[in-house]
Amino acid sequence: MKQLLSLFLFASSVCWLSAQVDTAIHPHLEEKVFELFENQMVDEEQDFTEEMESLLQLQGRKINLNNLEADVAYTLLGMTEYQYYQLQLYIELYGELVTVGELAAVEGFERTDVERLKERVEVLPVNGREKMFAHFFSSSQQSLLLRYGQVLERQQGYDREANNGYRGSPQHLTFKYTFQSGDHFALAFAGEKDPGEQFFKGAQKQGFDHYAFFVNIKQVGVLKCGVIGDYYLNFGQGLVMGARSMGSKGGGAAAVRRFPTLLRAAAPMNEGVAMRGAAAVIGNARFSGTLFYGTRCFDGSVTHDSTGTEVYEGSLSNTGLHRTLSEIAHANQLWMHSYGAHLQVKKRIFEVGLTGMSTHFSLPVSLSKDLYRQFMFRGRVLCNAGIDYKLILRKTVLFGEVGASWQQGGAGWGAVCGVVSDPDPRCKLSALFRYYSRKYVALSASAFSANGGCNDETGFYMAADFVTGRNTLLSVNADCYHASWLKYQKDSPGTGFDLGARFSIQMTRHLSLLLKYQYFYLYGNENLTGYYKSVVAAQRHKGRICLQSNPTDWLQLKTECDFVWNVPRSGSPSHGVLLFQDVGVKFDHINLGAKLRIAFFDTDSYAERMYAYEHDLLYTFTIASYYGKGIRYYLLLNYSYLFFDLQVRFSQTFYDDRQVISSAQALINGNTKSDLRIQMIFHIRKNNKGKIAL
Repeated sequence: MKQLLSLFLFASSVCWLSAQVDTAIHPHLEEKVFELFENQMVDEEQDFTEEMESLLQLQGRKINLNNLEADVAYTLLGMTEYQYYQLQLYIELYGELVTVGELAAVEGFERTDVERLKERVEVLPVNGREKMFAHFFSSSQQSLLLRYGQVLERQQGYDREANNGYRGSPQHLTFKYTFQSGDHFALAFAGEKDPGEQFFKGAQKQGFDHYAFFVNIKQVGVLKCGVIGDYYLNFGQGLVMGARSMGSKGGGAAAVRRFPTLLRAAAPMNEGVAMRGAAAVIGNARFSGTLFYGTRCFDGSVTHDSTGTEVYEGSLSNTGLHRTLSEIAHANQLWMHSYGAHLQVKKRIFEVGLTGMSTHFSLPVSLSKDLYRQFMFRGRVLCNAGIDYKLILRKTVLFGEVGASWQQGGAGWGAVCGVVSDPDPRCKLSALFRYYSRKYVALSASAFSANGGCNDETGFYMAADFVTGRNTLLSVNADCYHASWLKYQKDSPGTGFDLGARFSIQMTRHLSLLLKYQYFYLYGNENLTGYYKSVVAAQRHKGRICLQSNPTDWLQLKTECDFVWNVPRSGSPSHGVLLFQDVGVKFDHINLGAKLRIAFFDTDSYAERMYAYEHDLLYTFTIASYYGKGIRYYLLLNYSYLFFDLQVRFSQTFYDDRQVISSAQALINGNTKSDLRIQMIFHIRKNNKGKIAL
């Protein structure tokens, strides 16, 4: 182990010698998104494909400035709120841009901004509705995605003698077909089979366990967007309705604000993450209305209460796993029907939205016996309403949302209000206050929160970005929050806070350095046996050092070291270290690329686990957790030929501190876990003359 580590450090140090000079800072999409999602991690490897699908599809493509969405402008292009507002105002007053250089005439854009953006953007006319059906089939794009994945080691659930074992095969199979005609019409159809589920037999005689689809029409007269099938809704700041999306602490001062995309069609390969039904956005650039109706289903058990009435017991989240007899028996036991509307008014400097929705369940949802869940949803009907706003005062943006809920257990309310300001080109400031009462319930909400839910929290967050030099950027943030009721593994109310700092240096054109530190003051149950738990405070320190380089056009290098140090109120401190080296190569003349990572990790316990972004198959965004002691590596190969793309990814983890991996049905006898994934994409594009463009 020590010899490998020494070789790793020597090789990574040699790789930095060929960098060249430049002054621009080029943020990478995966880094920006990881910063936003890092504080929302749960226990296992997470895939954010559906949340990031629209941005992933744009990565590597040039973006049309004449048809620019707000979330794309802020996230991928790094525009400020003031710049985006001035760009839209310029187009409204003078018409569409003719050249990218015309961007320099827009207020708020400097020459350096144009130089930074010119490689990422283009200027194209926005197609009118009269062209929608003119080349419907001749000017179209079609693609078929096929994906296979499997853990190669034998897991205990696949043994025939296993109690409540898996009924199906270990393969993970997915497919997705999409058809798009210009900017006005699209459809998709997808299916997924999880590992352990049956395929064309048993409980899944229909083939795949999960199917998804949509038909989407956009920008046709007053119909801005219409969807039949699966879709996501994002209104305001996500206090009433919002899919998990951009907007969290740790991603910079501007990242605190959500961007309401209203309606987005999706054919997710993950179950239980989207609404299924019909929705439409009608209106123009200033006035719009969104109408929607959708359903979702949940897995759980049905029991009887004291009066003999059937009630549902289970979580209002759906893993979509139907592998064992018990999981199959609990499948789709509860149905949710939601309908509502959102009205939006946009002017040059302000935006106001009104949201109202009602949710009905097929069975009454019983109140959980856990004390910390006493203010969660119960009953059969839930009503939500909210009002959101945005006001632009020169280079300052005021935004927020107020929401209310009514259910059987009573009424509750919540509020989010914030400000983002650019007092100087070298400084950006933001602040956000949120209050969610105990009884506020919004099942589809995803507003800013430290505890991962819009319930029982009061907090204040501040962030600032400073351009400290020609090639340096400093970001700092602080958050203080309080809960007046119990939380999971927190058997009393409490207060927590965290501080963070991020310093990036563009040392040369092809060499950048990132330094990051976070401090957390946490409270939670002490690990003592017995019925009563003592709640104690603890401190956590997290740090990151990342060196990234592109010495040549065909070589990319990244060396990163992460550490975590937990200091409990009583007992000894514990720590964890993660060190990895990434190497990426591409050979354009043979359409071949490869990405390799080797990682060394050493943590005292699961509490010190660390997360890192991993390159994965196209349109897949994965963050994996590292804990214990061992080595992990993966190799990703990409090959393209005309209308065919092939990707192969193999990853393997070796543990030094155990001979058994995981538990229950997922248990592996041994200290090695290997994963193989293969993806093929067939695509056909036609130009306006109907000819295939390979």
